Amino acid sequence: MRCEELSERHADYLAGRLSDTERAAVQRHVAGCPACQKETEFLGGIWTALGELPVPEPDSRVMRARLEATLHREQQLARPAPRRLQWNYALAASVAAGVLALGFVIGRVSHPTPPTPDVAQLSLEVRDLKHMVALSLMQQQSASERLKGVSWSGQLEGPSDEVVTALIETLKHDENVNVRLASIDALKRFAERDDVRRAAIDVLQTQRAPLVQMALIDFVVETQDQSAAGALRQLSGDAESDQVVRTRAAWGLEHLGVKS
Repeated sequence: MRCEELSERHADYLAGRLSDTERAAVQRHVAGCPACQKETEFLGGIWTALGELPVPEPDSRVMRARLEATLHREQQLARPAPRRLQWNYALAASVAAGVLALGFVIGRVSHPTPPTPDVAQLSLEVRDLKHMVALSLMQQQSASERLKGVSWSGQLEGPSDEVVTALIETLKHDENVNVRLASIDALKRFAERDDVRRAAIDVLQTQRAPLVQMALIDFVVETQDQSAAGALRQLSGDAESDQVVRTRAAWGLEHLGVKS
């Protein structure tokens, strides 16, 4: 089982809806993956807390009104710089918990009958909240929290242009190697976008961390981006670069069908 598959099964795992075989597979993966173990413990705490709350009859109009009030309050707090999120991690975690709770409620309301317009609209609003959580986490001072933000972005359905732009900025400027590596993996979903391809090539020409250089070489080879040939040729002949990286760059040129 991969991390992505576990993310899709978290709700069913916590609700006890998995078969014995599926549950055992989840537990084996969690036991061997510290990141997924931490996420499962976090979501499990939220699930437990939700279970202790009284569950009123779902009313999509009331839920939407509350959500709109929350969004309005956060917009007021964010001024005078409304385009830059000012949340701290505690607030982001609270919003994440709210997103999870609303997602479960939406699932109950919308299944098995087709979603009503009210529920469909609420689903869009929850999706927007998830995007805001990812953006907020990627702006934290802690590298571990930024890493969570990048990871969270990989779980979004149809991430906004703002999220993709934030991932590109993370790749270009984040001071932590692990965060930059994670951003490369997250951006693979958008490899068909010109701005993502250009960013990968630009960073390949300026990046000095060997692990990131290797990951970017693999990225441009996977996308078969012929415009990366110049950057690979320069890197393969750079005497100051790590020898393993130079060899990998030459390998990249070969796999792009370009002479070194």
